[in-house]
Amino acid sequence: MILKKYILHAVLLILSLAMLLGSQEARIAKASFFGRTIFFPLVHSLKAIESNQQLKQDNFSLRSQLTESTLHNLELQNELRQYRDEQAIAFSTGEGDFILAEVIGFSGQFQERNLIVNKGRLHQIKPGSAVISGRGIVGKIVSVTDTYSVILPYSNPRFQVPVMDQRTGVQGILQSDISGIISMNMVKLGSEIATGDTIVTSNLSRLYPKGFPIGTISRIRESTDNLFISAELSPFTLVENLEHVFILTKRKDL
Repeated sequence: MILKKYILHAVLLILSLAMLLGSQEARIAKASFFGRTIFFPLVHSLKAIESNQQLKQDNFSLRSQLTESTLHNLELQNELRQYRDEQAIAFSTGEGDFILAEVIGFSGQFQERNLIVNKGRLHQIKPGSAVISGRGIVGKIVSVTDTYSVILPYSNPRFQVPVMDQRTGVQGILQSDISGIISMNMVKLGSEIATGDTIVTSNLSRLYPKGFPIGTISRIRESTDNLFISAELSPFTLVENLEHVFILTKRKDL
């Protein structure tokens, strides 16, 4: 082992002396020769290491640019979605004033879940305010802080509102049971309603203006006392899919 160490030192010494001897042109020629032969593996390894480091830097830079582009695209998509929502009310709302709010969370379990939105007292939101989506009613504000509010949706069994058949004017009460079935209840037996009819908010409602859409009748059932009938509804708005809602801040028909 010691002998190999001395041999290596001797070889390096001889190569060094060889590089120092001769004219400048000769030394350049010898350096070029040694670089192509004896020192080629070392030179090649150094170049490979340098190239690998450059590739790592380029890869890191590209990943950073891709991350920035992805975040920017997501931001633009969110802005576009919000812009579409702002223009997306598909029915007449009269002269009421609305504030757009983003759904940021839920509270409660299963069919009793309430919605949490990012607008509150600082945005003139008050308890009891009506809430809609672009396709129909959503519920009402039940709790307000400075920066967020809680919505009781129509799918919660504690929510009720007077409604009517848009075609015939037959009145009823919108309710949801614990299994999530939405119905127009308390409809007098023999009333003129049919599957496919559109149900809207009633003129008896103190929460919504008359005529805000809710859904269509999917099935009609008779009550056990044979005094009323109940109409199951297919709602226009799916509460669990909402990203933005509109909060009614002023009713000009009252």
